[in-house]
Amino acid sequence: VNLLRYWSFSLYFIVSELWASAGVPLLFWQCANDVTPMAQAKRFYPLFAVTGNLAPIVSGKIMSFVISLQKNNDDAGFGTTLQTLAVIKGLVCFGIITLYRHVYAMAEEREKKERMEQSLSTIRGIERTGKVEITMKFEKKKEKLTLRQSAKELMKSRELKAMAMMVFCYNVCVELTEVLWKGILRKTFPNKSMYMDYMARFSQTVGVVAFLLQLVASEIINVFGWKWTAMIPPVTMGVLAMAFFAAVIAGEEKIPLAQALLIGTVQNVANKVTKYSLFDPCKEMAYIPLGPDAKVKGKAAVDVLGARLGRSIGAASQQLLVLLVGGGSILNCTPYIGALYLAAIAVWSNAVSVLGQLFESSEDKIKKVDNTPKLESIGQAITIIKSIEDRKREKKQNGGTGNSSDAKGRKPKA
Repeated sequence: VNLLRYWSFSLYFIVSELWASAGVPLLFWQCANDVTPMAQAKRFYPLFAVTGNLAPIVSGKIMSFVISLQKNNDDAGFGTTLQTLAVIKGLVCFGIITLYRHVYAMAEEREKKERMEQSLSTIRGIERTGKVEITMKFEKKKEKLTLRQSAKELMKSRELKAMAMMVFCYNVCVELTEVLWKGILRKTFPNKSMYMDYMARFSQTVGVVAFLLQLVASEIINVFGWKWTAMIPPVTMGVLAMAFFAAVIAGEEKIPLAQALLIGTVQNVANKVTKYSLFDPCKEMAYIPLGPDAKVKGKAAVDVLGARLGRSIGAASQQLLVLLVGGGSILNCTPYIGALYLAAIAVWSNAVSVLGQLFESSEDKIKKVDNTPKLESIGQAITIIKSIEDRKREKKQNGGTGNSSDAKGRKPKA
């Protein structure tokens, strides 16, 4: 009932969630794939990821600055802060649209320049050789699947189902701990402005830690390999979540609410940092052994369905627990939420193991071939051919020399 009563806020939150799950991962990277040449992808894609981690830092600073300008801590002052942030968001959206059009315009200009250079090169070749060479390139039309078709393709592949399960379980875990953590946060900071200021500092912390971890993420993958790197997010999140649940279950008599909030904050920072720096790169790497068709056909279902379904299941399970055993409070449901969290971590770890076996089998197929015997055989063959040619050359020289000496030695008959 309250969702319908405050429908504008509900719609705003839904659109915000869709933007985070579908807007950035799909639309941005689609734009990047369209305008970035293959030769420059390895150079710029890591830079895109590192630069993206600066966004929480900037947004946190802006939120803190806007909150500092708020004169009153009542609802009127908080409303003014929200209006200011909404105006800033609108300006940022306008900037995104402008940059989007400008980037595609530059890409079209680059393509025109490349076609012009190719035409001039062809003309120069015709003038130099007098021949006309026509190269016809046929590109296979990309098949665009609907979300339902992508889901069908996902069910056919064991590896795609494992990837979808990874995304699903991650979002279930995030939903289970985030709602509980925010419940403690609202209890600790009942004032809306103080609550928003804490979230601004939380965003800055996530950005800084994610930026630093992103710089060493490639080294972590090189040292531990795909499987154990992909295991870091569930293990880290699981250990911190158990500590957080234990602190909440112990109650304020044994563990102060501020300490429980601190443990929950660290756990939620780990949720986001490990996703940006390790979970997402490992997930994208998991498509490589499957080939391009699997990525095109299953990515939409893995990224969108897995993420949204995970959030929905996590939220629905908490609502049922609050109604059945919580007595209207999410804090009373902590033991049951912890059990669901452990189950999700176990399923997530099993999915990582399945994909890890895929990577190991792919690496076993790539055998290192020792070319030394082949090179030695080729060298021997070259030596034999060279000696035969030398002998032929010597015979010709000897034959020519012998004929000339015979001609000189013969005397004309009288």
